[in-house]
Amino acid sequence: MKKLRFTGHETFHCRHFWLKKGFDFTIQNNTISDQDAVVKLGVGKNMVASIDFWLKAFHIKNEQDETTSFAQFIFNDVNGLDPFLEYEGTLWLLHYQLLKTEIASIYPLVFKDFRKQKINSQFTSQQLLKYLQKEERLRSGSNTSENSLKTDIKVFLRTYFLDKRGGKDLEDDLSSIFIDLNLIDKIDNGSSEGLYQLKVTEREEIPVEIFLYAILDTFKGEVSIPFDAIQEKIGDIFACNAEGLELKIAEICDRYKFAVYKEDGGRKQLQIKGEQNKLNILENYYNAQVYNIN
Repeated sequence: MKKLRFTGHETFHCRHFWLKKGFDFTIQNNTISDQDAVVKLGVGKNMVASIDFWLKAFHIKNEQDETTSFAQFIFNDVNGLDPFLEYEGTLWLLHYQLLKTEIASIYPLVFKDFRKQKINSQFTSQQLLKYLQKEERLRSGSNTSENSLKTDIKVFLRTYFLDKRGGKDLEDDLSSIFIDLNLIDKIDNGSSEGLYQLKVTEREEIPVEIFLYAILDTFKGEVSIPFDAIQEKIGDIFACNAEGLELKIAEICDRYKFAVYKEDGGRKQLQIKGEQNKLNILENYYNAQVYNIN
């Protein structure tokens, strides 16, 4: 993992419409950090900085303020395949990108490591705070302020979980980008401190093409990919358990003949025959949505 980072979002979680607005602004103006952005995006200066952060965290643009080929594939007005995030598969794809970039460190930390240390992937905000403090000392040798880490935890939770509040907070949370993915829930344990659960399931709802894209993207050019590596690199990102991963791989092999799942001497491997274009796989998903193909 890269150097841990717990700031940059200016205390704002990513809203559903921010990535498209930020993408369009970047195409027209290149940099999103100038004063023009406040007027054209219709938000305050701190929120402009937050949008800029999330564009990089989701791999919508790079450090040179250039939109990525991935962003063009999704958000381009001419031939983008889901510019307004109408399909749930795109949300899973963005979730994958967010954890892959590791720019917002709390996301890969929670999904890949922290939740495995807790019974049934249940945790409190205080437990997560102590974990982040420990990991930062171990990995970076530095100490982000406790208040900054608490804010990061709040932003993380509001990204995935809709708390039942009223007023403006509820309106903001309803616009959170990942609340429909049903990845985090809150458990009533009778205490004043909230108990949360990262829900690890078979993930039948994730489109097989999104899963396959993530495999091809992560294991570029590899011919034989161990099951355990797929679980660690992909399954954990999607909060998919081993049983669900077995089913997903079987579905991939059934649909795409270049993929073969083999077990040799107790070692399970997914074999990929020939060079495959991961974007073509994604196009299959979006074409199926347009024509309502199951």
